[in-house]
Amino acid sequence: MKAIVKSIQFLTALLILTGIGYGIWYIINLIWRAFSDLNDGIVAAIVTATATFLVTLLSIILGKSYERKLLIEKEMRDKKIPVYNEFIEFIFKILNSSKTNNQLSEKEMTDFVINFTKEILIWGSDDVIFQWSKYRKSALENAMNGSNIDSMFELEKLLIAIRKDTGHKKSKIERGELLRLFINDIDKYIHPK
Repeated sequence: MKAIVKSIQFLTALLILTGIGYGIWYIINLIWRAFSDLNDGIVAAIVTATATFLVTLLSIILGKSYERKLLIEKEMRDKKIPVYNEFIEFIFKILNSSKTNNQLSEKEMTDFVINFTKEILIWGSDDVIFQWSKYRKSALENAMNGSNIDSMFELEKLLIAIRKDTGHKKSKIERGELLRLFINDIDKYIHPK
């Protein structure tokens, strides 16, 4: 039974495609006959006018499409930047709290992680989400074994992903350069991996 249904569907599709092909051939043939009877000057004028119209139409369509794409990117960037700014402020708050011995509570940190994760699920690029996941995993593993060196470099990868997502696509920042902005002795941890 299924074989008969598939055969009928195949024949129907073949008939439809044949009909469409014949229709296109027929229309082209009509146009060809109509133009072959006309004066060469009139044909040239019609072709020129048609080409001008099509190029103008194509330019407008492509321009509007590109403009729409830029508008969407701008709106996305406008939503992302406050989320990323909040993350950067939180990182500096953690760094500052370690210098002033005014540690953040676990609840503050957990609340931030939950809110930031929620925000980047909506607004973050794939790369930012991927790097956030890697950073969280690394931070948890390093917290258990008492070392935070690997998580520092995962944080830097996340910061680079955030920079790319906000428009710094061709960044040439190398390993340790962003961390050097707020970790004075980072050079003794930089080694090729």
